[in-house]
Amino acid sequence: MSGSKGKEYGSLAIRDAMLINGRGTPPYGPVDIVVKDGKIADIINVDSISLARYKNKRGEGDHIIDAKGMYVTPGFVDMHVHINIADEKCGPKGTEYAYNLCLAHGVTTVRTCGFGTDDKLLEHKRLSDANKITAPRLVVLGSWPAEVHTVDEARDAARKLSDLGVDGIKIIPRPHVTPEILEAMTDEARALELPAGVAIHIAQNSELDALDVTFAGMDKICIEHTYGIPQAAMPGTQNFPPEYNYSNEVDRFRWDGYIWHEADVYEEEVMDVLDIMIENGTVWDPTMVVYEGHRDYQRVKSLPWHEKYTVRQLWEAYSPSPGRHATHFFDWKTSDEIAWKEKYQIWMKYVKYFFDNGGTLVAGSDTAFIYALFGFALIRELELYQEAGIHPIDVIQIATTNAHATLGDEERALGVRKGAPADLAIIDGNPLDNFKVMYGTGVMRYSPDRKSVTHGGGVRWTVKGGVVFDCAELLRDVEEYVNENR
Repeated sequence: MSGSKGKEYGSLAIRDAMLINGRGTPPYGPVDIVVKDGKIADIINVDSISLARYKNKRGEGDHIIDAKGMYVTPGFVDMHVHINIADEKCGPKGTEYAYNLCLAHGVTTVRTCGFGTDDKLLEHKRLSDANKITAPRLVVLGSWPAEVHTVDEARDAARKLSDLGVDGIKIIPRPHVTPEILEAMTDEARALELPAGVAIHIAQNSELDALDVTFAGMDKICIEHTYGIPQAAMPGTQNFPPEYNYSNEVDRFRWDGYIWHEADVYEEEVMDVLDIMIENGTVWDPTMVVYEGHRDYQRVKSLPWHEKYTVRQLWEAYSPSPGRHATHFFDWKTSDEIAWKEKYQIWMKYVKYFFDNGGTLVAGSDTAFIYALFGFALIRELELYQEAGIHPIDVIQIATTNAHATLGDEERALGVRKGAPADLAIIDGNPLDNFKVMYGTGVMRYSPDRKSVTHGGGVRWTVKGGVVFDCAELLRDVEEYVNENR
């Protein structure tokens, strides 16, 4: 891998920015943010009242970023990313490609799992921490071995993953995984002080549901996607047709379009399940963005960034093929899309209930599947949270400080605050007004004369631990890579 494009300065001053600190409070500014030794050394109010009344001195640094008219947020955290290593899914330089796209969208941390490449990801984590490569900070989840069948084996497997150096564990439980095995795993994760805990995708052919999981792992568990939650509320099995086959992904995803319809009949029971998850401190990462193709397949195929930024090999990996996971749109029907549109309305109702009643949500994209592209997909997840009825200020907290708290990173969970690590996104526009200003493709705006339009928007700079990345440069590199692989 090539060296880092991140610029390091003895000190940095970001001037005249509006600040969204990631802690759920309203924006304020303008402010000057001073960064030294990778941390926020000062936040200076430079609004007209502060300058006149308190005679505040402007922030100084070896490097100055003029952020007038821009908004600064904490760096974003994508809690569900698959970084492809040693395969051709994203082309010969697929790893750098993914990292560039993440950083170009203000993503300073990703939680990823290896599925056989844990050791390589851990090496990337070390290189990223040292600014030896262009990459966000990596939180590596160790891949749970399928051969674990007993409680003792579970404890031993958790210890081996800890010895490898992982931050947490990722499990997609097969039918033989019992609540006792899961409890042993999470007990060990707690005893071994794995900060990122256990992320679980409750497979639909698993015998576990969300209640089994939350009681087994309590606050050490993060449930990914939606599986297991509606199932826990229903008195029996979903109404599958006799010919249903879970291993046939057309069946799997077609009938998943109806699970929330059936569970919603038992609304009180669904809320009881969510209340128990909240009480136990279990985190929920819905990853709504990756399933959007089911409610509008043509839309996700024709998103405006694919032409410039989706590399050929990844486009081929997205395309329907019976032998490839999550490409099951061979006979996708109008009725399927209608079912999924209705499912999203119900699903979002319960996401909002979980949030309103004190549950911890985080944001993940599950890239790169079903036309969800690194970086872009996380911004879309923010939009979907807003569609669910959550205020954009709270959405930013979900995607920043909530995530860091879930990962056990107490310093970054402080948000943008004096003394906290300098992980920042500097955005050309107000994301609270329009999350679309964060897309790498930018937005069109009226000129001051209101007669013509100009192009703007995007995350302009991403700061990771005080290291500055020029997002326009990162996107140019991605575009060149895509063109080379046409």
